[in-house]
Amino acid sequence: MLNIHHKLNASSCAMLALFTTCTFSTETQASEVKLIAHSGDNTNNTVLISPSTLSIDWNGLSINSAALTVNHIPQTVAEITTDSTSASWTLIPSRIAVEAQLNQDELVFQFTLPYDIKVKRNQPIKLAWFDLAEQETQTLLLPFSEGIRVPTDHKLWANYLANRLSGSNTTQDLKMPFWTAQTNNKFISYQLFNPTNNQLFFNDVTSKSDSKNKSLIDMSASHQFTTLNQSQPFSVRITLGDSMLDGAKQYRDWRITNGLSESLASKQTRNPDISKLVGASHVYLFGKDPLSIQDVKYWWGLKEWYFERSKLKISDEAKRELSPLSKGKDWLSQYHKQLLLDSISQSLKSLYSIASPTLADNTIEAQYIAAQTRKSRLSEHASSFFNSSDTWGQALSSGMVDNLNKAGLNKLWLGFDNWMPAFYQPNAVELAKQSGYLVGTYDSYNTAIPAQLNDSWLTAQLPDPIRKTCAIEQADGSLKKGFRGNGFYLNPNCHLDYVKQRAKDIMSFGHFNSLFLDVDATAMAREDYSDNTNESQMLSAFNSRMQWLSEQPSLVLGSEDGNSLNTKGIAFAHGLETVGFGWTDIEMKQDRQSPYFLGRWYPSHKPDFFFKSAKVKEPYKSLLFAPQYRVPLYQAVFHDEVINTHHWHSDSLKFTDVKTNRDLTAMLYNTPAMVHLTRDEALKSTSPRLKALKHYQNGFEPIHEQLWDKALIDFSWLDNHGLVQQTTFSDGSKITANFSDQAFDKDSIDVAAASIKAILSNGEVIKWKAKLNRR
Repeated sequence: MLNIHHKLNASSCAMLALFTTCTFSTETQASEVKLIAHSGDNTNNTVLISPSTLSIDWNGLSINSAALTVNHIPQTVAEITTDSTSASWTLIPSRIAVEAQLNQDELVFQFTLPYDIKVKRNQPIKLAWFDLAEQETQTLLLPFSEGIRVPTDHKLWANYLANRLSGSNTTQDLKMPFWTAQTNNKFISYQLFNPTNNQLFFNDVTSKSDSKNKSLIDMSASHQFTTLNQSQPFSVRITLGDSMLDGAKQYRDWRITNGLSESLASKQTRNPDISKLVGASHVYLFGKDPLSIQDVKYWWGLKEWYFERSKLKISDEAKRELSPLSKGKDWLSQYHKQLLLDSISQSLKSLYSIASPTLADNTIEAQYIAAQTRKSRLSEHASSFFNSSDTWGQALSSGMVDNLNKAGLNKLWLGFDNWMPAFYQPNAVELAKQSGYLVGTYDSYNTAIPAQLNDSWLTAQLPDPIRKTCAIEQADGSLKKGFRGNGFYLNPNCHLDYVKQRAKDIMSFGHFNSLFLDVDATAMAREDYSDNTNESQMLSAFNSRMQWLSEQPSLVLGSEDGNSLNTKGIAFAHGLETVGFGWTDIEMKQDRQSPYFLGRWYPSHKPDFFFKSAKVKEPYKSLLFAPQYRVPLYQAVFHDEVINTHHWHSDSLKFTDVKTNRDLTAMLYNTPAMVHLTRDEALKSTSPRLKALKHYQNGFEPIHEQLWDKALIDFSWLDNHGLVQQTTFSDGSKITANFSDQAFDKDSIDVAAASIKAILSNGEVIKWKAKLNRR
């Protein structure tokens, strides 16, 4: 059936359309196109489209407000062709071709730029195509992290989205390329088949139809055709659903259908070590030097040897702070002891220095030899002041591994913040692997910096030819500045052989069986005009690099975020369960007197930033951590594909005032805890952080062992306020979380306050209560 109206010959065309396709070949203003298709439940879907503005009505629901412009210019319409389920037309004056197809329960639009239009390098063509029907919409479900649920009349959310997230892209910022809008009992989802070169915008508007003039969130989206992507059509799929997770589940099905998904079970078939992730908490180990305070047995003797007999070059700070101190007169504080060890390490690094890497020599072997040589020198000349050298270690030691075992920790992913501790103490790495743990290191190939700028930033120490020739060239001709403005960001497809060899050497000399590859899974898509790489090609390059790494023997690969566009090869990711926030907040970053201060990046072996407890400042506390604003969109897509947890800036113990909410959310979504450790935080099997890890394991391990290869298929509230929530998995297992301070008992479901209860399909019932962080 066809219904198309035209100001000149609408009635004659309408009659003709009963029998055939109707086409207008001259420039026109068609007011409405009607598409009708049978849905899966044997009812009709009726869609009304305004071709010139793209306002869309679907079964009485406003799917899109009139919004369409090209470079901010409204468009007219020509060359309309339509039948009962599809239509096509041309926008004028842009000449962008539009196709609309209604297929049962999905509506797909495609926008194509004419081949004879040549987009100028720094003048992209902006297609504004989406505008939320904010008057009719009650809730937005947005994958800006695991998933946020935003009531559209919430003033605090309106302000936050408008001021913090407006202008976001749909590659790195939006973690999956879809969003869902709730109108009454229907959930309208928008999936971008072309997730690159898009922006989302949010505005805080006032409802004119409401007598109270309440605040509302408006949302819009645009796509850019650039010099490098102009041959790629832009496509979007719109679907209707009945629940909060329907958009995520439809995206999951699309990924599977298009061969973009690989289950953890499949990855485990290739690499059996992936089973070591099942039930494992994630731990970052801090410290980069060979010695900890616990390795010294005679401090005054060590000080005397260092200053009088070592023949090592001593720093001015050590001379100033330590040289005047003498046995019997003074005492060595923890600060003095750490300064002595830091100074010894720095002296040894200066004595056995490493040349800058070249394309022919990545210096990883040299770093390993230097580490062993430094350690040997201490053993040879100062052994009487230390415990046995095979027990040394700042980030990890043999004694620390023993304490992990004694604490009853069966499964752990242990990650170094850089690979040097493993080069100093490979025996500790081997002991950890023998205990069943995965041991990996942080690595990255995203930023290259000049030599001598920051020698402790090991991953960015890349050869000059890579820094210069692989730097991303932007449309305006400038090079893209690297992380925190240092060096340059790099094209992931440049000098790939060097990257592969360095990663293999790090794995080999570090004895690692895992690798955390920073940035590659964040979908940090950029255009690079140095070699005309478009954003889609850059995403493919990241995926290819990760896939190759994952295929190396005994390497369990993880990366940052685990963004849906870059998950090839990875088994785990860090970032989406708690994303970074407040990056520019002065109180959080600089005010040391504030309860919200995140901490100094000092001391180097145990930065306060990672270990100091803090409170969460508003509005982040309410918006990012309250359970009623969380929804498991990512887990609905990836639970059985990628194991995800917190960003490493925010381990499970970091924030005291939202710890219960974070812990219960993790258990509800069946995602692992993350706890940071140093040598001094694991001196006993009963150390607080080891006890915290054991408590997390008690709840997470038995549930994850049952559910790691199952899909999360449902999410619901069991009360009116979102304080009691339930997830359901594909085997029928259910996890219920009670975020309130009162026990819940309703409809045969009982859960204690601040607790979860898991009823698993294997018959097990797991109860777990969140513990307050008292540190």
